[in-house]
Amino acid sequence: MPHLSPDEIVRAALQISHTRLRRQHELVVGFAVQALTLTSLDDLLTQACETAALGMDTPFAKVLQPNDDHSAFRLTHGVGWKPADIGNAAVGSDEASPAGYAYTTSRPVISNHLGQELRFRTPALLNEYGIERAINVPVRGTAGIFGVLEADSRDGDDFIESDVVFLEGLANIISMAVERLATKEEANSPHVYSESVLNASPDCVKILSRTGEVEFFNEAGLCRMQIRDLADIAGKPWIELWPECSKQVIEDALVRVGNGESVRFESFCPTARGEPRWWDVTAAPVLDPHGEIDKIIAVSRDITERHEQEVRFAALIEAQNTKLTESGLHVAETHHRVRNSLHLVNSLLLLQANLSMEEAVQTQLQIAANRVMTIANVHEHLYQDAHCAALSAPAYLRSLLSDIRTAFGEPHIEWSVDDFQLPPERMAPLGLVVSELVTNALKYGQGKITVTIERDAEDARIKVTDEGTGFPESYPKPSGTGLGMRLVKSYSGYGEDAITLDRSSGLSSIEVRFKV
Repeated sequence: MPHLSPDEIVRAALQISHTRLRRQHELVVGFAVQALTLTSLDDLLTQACETAALGMDTPFAKVLQPNDDHSAFRLTHGVGWKPADIGNAAVGSDEASPAGYAYTTSRPVISNHLGQELRFRTPALLNEYGIERAINVPVRGTAGIFGVLEADSRDGDDFIESDVVFLEGLANIISMAVERLATKEEANSPHVYSESVLNASPDCVKILSRTGEVEFFNEAGLCRMQIRDLADIAGKPWIELWPECSKQVIEDALVRVGNGESVRFESFCPTARGEPRWWDVTAAPVLDPHGEIDKIIAVSRDITERHEQEVRFAALIEAQNTKLTESGLHVAETHHRVRNSLHLVNSLLLLQANLSMEEAVQTQLQIAANRVMTIANVHEHLYQDAHCAALSAPAYLRSLLSDIRTAFGEPHIEWSVDDFQLPPERMAPLGLVVSELVTNALKYGQGKITVTIERDAEDARIKVTDEGTGFPESYPKPSGTGLGMRLVKSYSGYGEDAITLDRSSGLSSIEVRFKV
């Protein structure tokens, strides 16, 4: 055997290392291609072990997965081991075991001298086979650690960091392939939805049959509704989970969804243990490949805290109004204090909007602030004209529209208001209706906004027009909770008959009939 110089030894070692790296790279690429075609999880994991053994130049490789109670690992797939050991042999899952350390810390582990290790004990299985070296990498999944991929050797060269890169490449392919197979299995099941995706939602998500029976509840939903197991409610009509006071709302929603609509509503439903809960619910049809309704998906968000705050706020206002009445304070002083309080509420809402990181939340808070300021302006006029039995509508509306224009950065708004009087109790509703219509035009319309308010016998006709291309066919049916349109209908005095859309002009024009 010829004598080699130190430089020649280094070059030879580098050549061997380069060849090993190139081979490992080719094996990873080949396994990735195979993983795309494999349809069996067992075949996938066995192929991964065979590839790992080839790349590490060792007869031993295995996949370890935790038992149901995580008390130990089970050798589920492998090469080089006795057939009786595969599926049965156990390895410790604590951090004193190399595999347990990799699983617990989600970090790879190399141990080239198991018998001399102070960090780890040598698992009995490895002792039985005379294993001296082990390398473990975690197989990470979307829901947590899937298991551990391990290569073992009785002799040969030490494992090195590049071997970790090779095994981690295989582990990443396993992770992606496992997710692909799980998704495919769900897609081929009777369900046309992904349970893993639905379980990732923090809201209460239900899948119902076309006729409204419960088929699926996600994990968060079972927890929030305090339902022990899906089997307790599977197959039951969804409407039976609601109390009597809410069943009409649910029945109406199911009818609308059955007609192909998406609906949103708020209603009361206690948990299975009787704890009171309020829910913001969205329900929509799920269509099959032929466009027919196959399922219904319902997503419920717990709004109990918000509802309780609204109730407390209403009770506080009622108590304050009662207290003011009983104390005999002058009406003007009452309005003055309420106006100041409303200005404070407006400032707090705007502050909260500025602090919020979500644009949708900012928008809703700003809308709420505008509504509060509309009421505040009414109280200012009531305070100034406390001795009057009726107030001038033009004076108040000019002031209101001027404030709105200032708040929205001086957009082009023109207005024309007939001269008529209103009793104080109708001034705030008029202001809220006008404010809602103008705010909607500013948010969704285009160009100049024209506001016309005409007195017509016992009514006022409020017309708001912008230079947009008109309203969608579904308008004014709300896309969300529809609070703005509900306010308009309620305060107009004519309910559902209050709103008229002019679709003939090519512009966005809405008219509201208001009872004076």
